[in-house]
Amino acid sequence: MPSNHKPLALTNPKRFKTIQDLTKIRPDCGAAIDDILIIDNEFLLIIDLAHIGNLLNPFNSPPASYVRTHGVIVGSYRRDVACPVVWSDPFLLLPLSHHLIKNLVVYEDIGQVVDSVSCPSGSFLLLPNRKDMPSSLNSRMNEALVKKSGVKIKLPNGTYRVFYEQFETPEGYKKELYQNVAIQRQ
Repeated sequence: MPSNHKPLALTNPKRFKTIQDLTKIRPDCGAAIDDILIIDNEFLLIIDLAHIGNLLNPFNSPPASYVRTHGVIVGSYRRDVACPVVWSDPFLLLPLSHHLIKNLVVYEDIGQVVDSVSCPSGSFLLLPNRKDMPSSLNSRMNEALVKKSGVKIKLPNGTYRVFYEQFETPEGYKKELYQNVAIQRQ
């Protein structure tokens, strides 16, 4: 993206691609099957999956069942440096695409930066912070927030769908390097 080009919106739904079902990649993980989040007077938690990975085994444990029912897991490339989390109704965006690193200010001009998050493991967990969350999972989520390895964001009530915003990938590069995570209120 040229440095003088300012997008008209936070994200472009024409570039949206459905997220892969993690159970197709790792059938034993018992993780995200859906790409839908429902927010009902709760915060949305976004954390690096590494903070709860061992809670997902066995796949029928209360935390794994809870994540499978209420959460969404999305893959990313490993990112030790935090990226902004940007809100502009109806979109929440994690601008992760490698080609945007020098132009993140463009997104900050369009939407409100609500926090930032990193992803050293290469996978994010998106999970509403509901009152019925198992205590072991809630404890791990809180640890991630204290360590600044996750964010807690207040969003308007509603149903949200998670997508990859896929940019054109130069030949020889992995597509994961050229995608953002976009969350759209339906």
